[in-house]
Amino acid sequence: MGVLSFVRTFAGIRVPFIGEACKTQKDQEGPFYKAGAPDRNVIEKDGIPMQIRGRIIRSSDCQTPVPNAILDIWHCDSNGDYDNDGYKCRGVVKADAAGNYEFTSIFPPSYGRRPRHIHFKVRAAGFPELTSQIYFKGDPNIKNDFARNADSSRVIELTTENNLRVGRFDIYI
Repeated sequence: MGVLSFVRTFAGIRVPFIGEACKTQKDQEGPFYKAGAPDRNVIEKDGIPMQIRGRIIRSSDCQTPVPNAILDIWHCDSNGDYDNDGYKCRGVVKADAAGNYEFTSIFPPSYGRRPRHIHFKVRAAGFPELTSQIYFKGDPNIKNDFARNADSSRVIELTTENNLRVGRFDIYI
């Protein structure tokens, strides 16, 4: 038994382990979530193409992958609208056995005072469901967002690979 775990158990004091530092922050679901999105890695094609890659990782040690986690993804279309009748700009992606996930969609526009963002829920056996959002570096609306939820750990940078905007976002649950 390690010293820190002994002190934690013996003294009954909650020690802020690294897992608490890497856990992905929760964010609002928003009013446009719709259950039942189809399984697909290509979420939307009508707009500026973008791909997001990452891993689902245990926050208890910040390194162990979570296999076969499910990501439920939704965002607005290229006009800033959410499809509440169908499943445009919505999809479910399954991480592989090493916790890796990847999806292609469009670079969602900002609308109103909201910055560009993508909503997601992560579900995995043995973990509570996480609902959050990712935002994009350089978006001037981040500082103007009424929700004020764009924690810097969830603001990602996009690079360009073969005319495709690509971002990486690891999710710690």
